[in-house]
Amino acid sequence: MAKGKGKKEKKDKKDKDAPKRAISAFFYYQKERRESLKKEQPSLDNKALISKMSEEWNKMKDSEKTKYNNLAAKDKERYEREKKQYESKKGKKSGTKSAKKDE
Repeated sequence: MAKGKGKKEKKDKKDKDAPKRAISAFFYYQKERRESLKKEQPSLDNKALISKMSEEWNKMKDSEKTKYNNLAAKDKERYEREKKQYESKKGKKSGTKSAKKDE
C-alpha cells in the first residue's frame, strides 16, 4: 500500500460514555437465527451465514418480522432516551464544529 497519498482527517475519538446505537430489526433476527443456522448448515462460513440470513429475512412476510420490528422500536426508544440524558449531562459541545464551517 502506498503511504502518504493525501492526508486523512483525524476522527474524533468516540466517547466511551456515549450511549450505544439502536439495534435494527435485522440484527435481532440475526442474533436469534445464527446458532440454529450454524447447526443446520455447519459448513457455512460467517459471510455465507450472513448472506443466508439476509436471504431469509428478505423472503419473510411483514407479519413474521413484527417481533423483530417491535424489539428494534423499543431499542430505538432506549437509545433516544439515553442520548437525551447524555447530551444534557455533556452540555452539547458539538456546536463548535458547525460554527467554524459557516465562517
